[in-house]
Amino acid sequence: MTLSPIKPSQNNNTHNSEYLRQIPLFRLKTTIQKPLFRKVPETFDVIYADPPWDYDQRTFLNKKANNTGSASDHYPTMTLQQLCCMNVRKLRAKNSIMYMWTTGPQLQASIQLMIAWGYTYKTVAFVWDKIRLNPGYYSMSQTEFVIVGTHGAIPKPRGRRNVRQFLQSKRTRHSQKPHEIRRRIEIMHPEQTKLEMFARDTSSGWFSHGNQCQGSVQLPL
Repeated sequence: MTLSPIKPSQNNNTHNSEYLRQIPLFRLKTTIQKPLFRKVPETFDVIYADPPWDYDQRTFLNKKANNTGSASDHYPTMTLQQLCCMNVRKLRAKNSIMYMWTTGPQLQASIQLMIAWGYTYKTVAFVWDKIRLNPGYYSMSQTEFVIVGTHGAIPKPRGRRNVRQFLQSKRTRHSQKPHEIRRRIEIMHPEQTKLEMFARDTSSGWFSHGNQCQGSVQLPL
């Protein structure tokens, strides 16, 4: 399988900026909860992202939000092109690593997005068994994935290298990811500057981007 990065055009950048201004979730802000760093860094060693994937604008139950409905039933989504237009390249350190949540249907798109943001796809870092089943076109869906990519080398000093890939944890509300994954990333990269994009909450030592976080600093997206 050959994947090519989507290169945003000048027109797409203009359209994307207007789109981002209209949706509160993506207002080019990040928030913090008294981080361990004295000031907001210009670049980050670790970026952890949970993109608001668009599933062809599918919706269920007459567009009423529910735990098994489409993503667009619960929050504003973004197309692959709109995500690619975000200037994440400005946020990368010389040596940076990215962890990105994805699903089976979005696996190819997530690798394309990682390439567009300037990272080289490496492998699947984590597999989350949600225990609860969801309907699928081919088989019953039960897992989500965190892929990992690097820009330059893996940032040093490194932490633990024996962290487990597999996590079995019951799914709760729609799109809520288990905090255990974030914790595992922390022990793998204990001394690095860390950014969580599209976050639902804040965590000590992280800079967080998302409309459910309190307090904000500007990011050049």
